[in-house]
Amino acid sequence: MGFIDSNAIQLWAVQFLVVLFLAGGLVALGVGVGLIVESAGTLRLLAALNRWVSTRRVTRPLDVNHDTRALVQRYRHWLAVPFIAGAGFAIFGLATQFDVRAVGFAFGLDTRPSTIASWLVESLRWALIVGNLAAVVIGILLAFFPGALIALEARGSRWYSERQLVSAADKMNFSLDHWVAASPRSAGWIITIASLILVIDFAILLFGIR
Repeated sequence: MGFIDSNAIQLWAVQFLVVLFLAGGLVALGVGVGLIVESAGTLRLLAALNRWVSTRRVTRPLDVNHDTRALVQRYRHWLAVPFIAGAGFAIFGLATQFDVRAVGFAFGLDTRPSTIASWLVESLRWALIVGNLAAVVIGILLAFFPGALIALEARGSRWYSERQLVSAADKMNFSLDHWVAASPRSAGWIITIASLILVIDFAILLFGIR
């Protein structure tokens, strides 16, 4: 935590973000001036740089439903052992060895008994204990009552496709592109004025924090 809390590191991070926004403003300024001075050439350049990358194609393998129930049932006794042993060990550690102050020190939090941070850490501790108790129950069901576990899984198991939920966000929207192409000089003036304000503000900020 001392490395992150270092004033030099924090100053460098702020300067990096300011320079990043300043560079973005200069690029936007160039685009705005280009749309005003040479609309056709700038539009051709923007069209050549414009590429659509579909996240649906990239994430398609991650959205395939793989049913592992048959494999789990085949090796259910072997899988139940680490469930029960690991969860039991975790419960023992959380119940007897958990130190709120040590957790607070590791994350730079004030974990005195009266603070919110202390309450949050204690809440996390009990949430982990409850979760591990559930893991013990699942391990016992897996080893000795597989039918009950299958019925429980059938009632609670639902497949939600991320690709279907965000399909609308993966469609190309050219409304702004068409407006810029139809009124390049008006768009250029708007982009130029906005980027000038951005560049001036961040230039002043950059010189101010040195």
